[in-house]
Amino acid sequence: MILRFGTSAIWRSIPASFPSPEQRWFHLYIGKKPVMFPKSKDGTPMGPLTQISSAVSYSMVLKTLMSTFNTVPLDLIERIADTTTSIFVQLVFVLAVPNIFSYTIIFAPAFIHTIKIIEEYFEEMSLCISSANFDHSVFVRDNICDLKFKVELNRALNEVTIEYGGLKYRQERAEHIRKECLRKNEPGILHRLWPTLAFASTTIGASFTMYKNEIKYYCGDKLPLINMLIYCGSEGFYGSLASIHTNEYFLSPISTFFEFIKEEDIHQSQPKTVLISEIMPGNRYELVITTEAGLVRYRMGDVIDCTRFLSRADDLIPLPAEPAEIPRIPLISVAYRVGSLLDVFGEKTTEQHVMHALKETVDQWKNQGIYVDLCDFTAYTKLDDFPSKYVIFLELTNEQGHEIDDQQLQILQNSADSEVEQQLCSANDSYQLNRKVHKLGPLVCVLVRSGTFSIFLNQILVTGHVTPLQIKPHRLLKNEEHIQFFYNNQICFPSL
Repeated sequence: MILRFGTSAIWRSIPASFPSPEQRWFHLYIGKKPVMFPKSKDGTPMGPLTQISSAVSYSMVLKTLMSTFNTVPLDLIERIADTTTSIFVQLVFVLAVPNIFSYTIIFAPAFIHTIKIIEEYFEEMSLCISSANFDHSVFVRDNICDLKFKVELNRALNEVTIEYGGLKYRQERAEHIRKECLRKNEPGILHRLWPTLAFASTTIGASFTMYKNEIKYYCGDKLPLINMLIYCGSEGFYGSLASIHTNEYFLSPISTFFEFIKEEDIHQSQPKTVLISEIMPGNRYELVITTEAGLVRYRMGDVIDCTRFLSRADDLIPLPAEPAEIPRIPLISVAYRVGSLLDVFGEKTTEQHVMHALKETVDQWKNQGIYVDLCDFTAYTKLDDFPSKYVIFLELTNEQGHEIDDQQLQILQNSADSEVEQQLCSANDSYQLNRKVHKLGPLVCVLVRSGTFSIFLNQILVTGHVTPLQIKPHRLLKNEEHIQFFYNNQICFPSL
């Protein structure tokens, strides 16, 4: 039901998004790795709840439903344990189909990761499609040893393309993919590969806001980018998209019982809670959930904004004529995660404070004629300095159509500390106060090499248990090895 609410919000706003019977949708899944998890006496896998999708197979009903609309049977995906190989195979299947109506990946970094794989391996993918043979893939050759399973994959790929014209179609489709992927530095690769795409969807609120511009570049002007249809987590489903024009969600009290901790009380050991009927627009709350599966009064760590109440005065959300009086229905958006807080002396610097300071600084640089964009950032509190200070690792990218040289990059490094410091003081009064009384030292910005965050997300954080699809941005570094990784990737400038 929650998913139906989300899709109806899209269909109301984008009529072309209602799929025709022959259209497929693309949703990236991950393979199962049950051998990675210890089991209880009754055979139940044991591990973190966040990794349940890697340990437990989908039900037959769900498999059938997903396989009907997806481009590749789900039982084949589940048998590919290596994550990169699984992503590659799924991308080959979706590239083989010209008539896709949606491209959905839960987290924005994983969304970008799939596009990077297409850009890097489109030649191999094209060969796999034209021949209906995955032996052209180095990932499949290295990571799938079962010859019978390879035959199954090849047969499934051939069957997918038969309805479009078989061999002749596959050759034409492969050539189209090559042609479009060779158009480097042009926006809209998703629309160019699949002109029938009605929308692309990923999580683009809260921690993921900074990835939005890059993903919109891949979408181009003709393909709408929409926030994820449902607000969910490993613990359950909480709400559905309210409008394609905002990052707001309806909460669904029929699937979860919600309580809310006021933002100012979050750090208390036993904070009071309020009910959904008591939250007010303009305030922030940490979510506390009780699920029908038995998770009782679980503190989510998600801090949400209550943005407003549903109203007929707002035409972003079409409403039926009846009832005439709209009930008190709050709309929410996700603000940040509690664990991503920089806090040494109670200054409570949030992810949004830092993101705002960085974006304002980047805008200043653009006004000075240095055209860069914010790619990604992370931070930690350096407590072994006196006074303690924030260290922010920052990766920049060239704004489209502009290149910056080493001299400009050095100017940015030299000015970043003071300019970000000024903006952060403006964004967070408590931080500014602690700086004035010298409880905190001046922050340090460290520029890192291009591609550093991609390596961190897709290689350092990916383990046997965790895949790129499950990784969220790490805005607060707590692991010494992770901190050292970013220092090792610092851009070094020659001494003058």
